[in-house]
Amino acid sequence: MKHYIALTCEALARSIYAASADSPHTISIRLYKQGLHNTPKVLRQTLQEQIDAIAPGECDAILLVYGICGTSTLELTSAHTPLVMTRAHDCITLYLGSAGRYQTEFEAHPGTYWYSLDYLERNSGKMDGLGAANLGQIDEVYEEYVAKYGQDNADYLMAVMGEWGKHYDRAVFIDMGHGGDSSAHFEQIAHDQAQERGWLFERKQGDNRLLRMLVRGDWPEAEFLVVPPGHRIRQAGPETIIEAVKA
Repeated sequence: MKHYIALTCEALARSIYAASADSPHTISIRLYKQGLHNTPKVLRQTLQEQIDAIAPGECDAILLVYGICGTSTLELTSAHTPLVMTRAHDCITLYLGSAGRYQTEFEAHPGTYWYSLDYLERNSGKMDGLGAANLGQIDEVYEEYVAKYGQDNADYLMAVMGEWGKHYDRAVFIDMGHGGDSSAHFEQIAHDQAQERGWLFERKQGDNRLLRMLVRGDWPEAEFLVVPPGHRIRQAGPETIIEAVKA
């Protein structure tokens, strides 16, 4: 039996707990607010601080239950413990169970607003979707506006610039099989919002496959990156998505 520490976004809370319950290993889960991914530099700093706080020998591996998420997980490194991460751009891949399935969905409907119980119930009353923006680009624009105009004006300008709706024509609720009535409640909200916007609404069955593999220590190279101590995560080509290079 091994001990893994999983650094996890709240948007995957129920799913990672469910997967960990069946793992033969000891999984220590540490949750971080999902809103942090809106500012990748802040999330990266938070994760790096948490990695640095883990003592040598405290666990056998540190599991990053994230995708690239803008640029949030790029450049992360550990001095003494391997990092393990799914080859994924964002958490939609983790919800759907494979990068191939996500790519198929993206090619068929690039303008998709994604919803899930995990995400919506922890989103402070907002009904925003997942994977709906280039987070890295937005982060840079926002920082530039804060520097030029102050935070209040920057917030206003970003809201005015939104116009995101014209790029989207489909809403998908991903059912991970958790939550019972709560899941049905949030699915209905997603359905109603899609109807108001004139979008197609679909319900997709989620798949915990990648999360189960992650917490079981089943890490085939095609789908997972194991980052040795003293290496950092770097973005790679479309096939591998991420790679490890010497820090």
